Amino acid sequence: MKRLRRSWSGAILGFSLLLLAACHDEIREEEDVEAAAEPTIEELGLRLAAALGAGLDLTGLSQAEIDRVARGSYLVNGASICNTCHTTSAGYLAGGAQFPLPFPDVQGLTSVVSRNLTPDPTTGLQLTEEQFIEALRTGKDFTDSTAATPQQMIVMPWHVFRFMSRDDLSAIYAFLRRIRPVTNQVRQTFTPPFPFPPVPFPPLGDGDPVNDPNNAMRGGGILLFFSAGPEHESFVTQVANAISALPASQLLKVGRGSYLVNALADCNSCHTEPFGGLIAGTVNVNTARYLAGGVNLGAFFGFDLFSRNLTPDPTTGLFLTEEQFIQTLRFGADFRRPFASLRIEPHFPTKFVFTLDDLKAIYAYLRVIPPVQNSVTIVP
Repeated sequence: MKRLRRSWSGAILGFSLLLLAACHDEIREEEDVEAAAEPTIEELGLRLAAALGAGLDLTGLSQAEIDRVARGSYLVNGASICNTCHTTSAGYLAGGAQFPLPFPDVQGLTSVVSRNLTPDPTTGLQLTEEQFIEALRTGKDFTDSTAATPQQMIVMPWHVFRFMSRDDLSAIYAFLRRIRPVTNQVRQTFTPPFPFPPVPFPPLGDGDPVNDPNNAMRGGGILLFFSAGPEHESFVTQVANAISALPASQLLKVGRGSYLVNALADCNSCHTEPFGGLIAGTVNVNTARYLAGGVNLGAFFGFDLFSRNLTPDPTTGLFLTEEQFIQTLRFGADFRRPFASLRIEPHFPTKFVFTLDDLKAIYAYLRVIPPVQNSVTIVP
């Protein structure tokens, strides 16, 4: 382990090797007593599905298949909150929410409408599992694409979800096939007036559910595909240096945290100032300002609301202890505004639901990313 920690010329490659070395059972020595009462990913997934009215039909499934569907529910409802965009008055994940765009498509339409993800045979999700995975990994819009003119999904954050392992994407698909079907025909077509094709899937592989069941190694590898150039190289080197002295158990937390932050929760879209571009979210990650906050999330609605600095900068960044961070994500506690809550509008309504282990993993990851000094105004 020490020999590997000294070879940082490979930066995140070294990180992946460390995580691989850390994947032995003996590192699981530290067991939190409180974790015994905490739900597993599968248990929490089933609770979320019931609470949100998903109408799961688990008839005829084996226990392994039920666990797969439950994990898919956790990924959809807890870690990625897909229901925020796809659940409307029509029903759970039935689609129909409109997202205005600053340019019209070839028909003059100026908004994108979220799709119906339910298994309704006429108006719901029509994709096969392989098509679903391709859509999430490349952005291909199977509704609007033809062989001659393939199109990319717009607004849908596939650029984040593409980093998920195949196993997790399959679990999501399994969950979507088991929720209550809702007949809701939404306006699906939106064809940009300019070429906007899907992009190739980065060479990250499918994942290793046997040797990397929590996608910790995958979480480390994701950082390689953030961007390019000197700023990205500096970012990777700083992360590598920050984790070089960590024990194996903490390395696994960091890797899992990276996976959750970068492949599921899409923290980057709200907490990183973008490079710019025609459509937000489809450009490279601004590693120089990664998770440093300052993005005006309220500008679209006519008021100021700036995302917080999540980096470990000692003066302007995330100052919370692990316990305070957990309280923030679980209860909306706002430690910068005494007696206030993040769940009260216009502040971000923290709908994310994670297991205790995953919350600790996210916190561990946020402690090793490069600190960025960026004082964010807390309003109102």
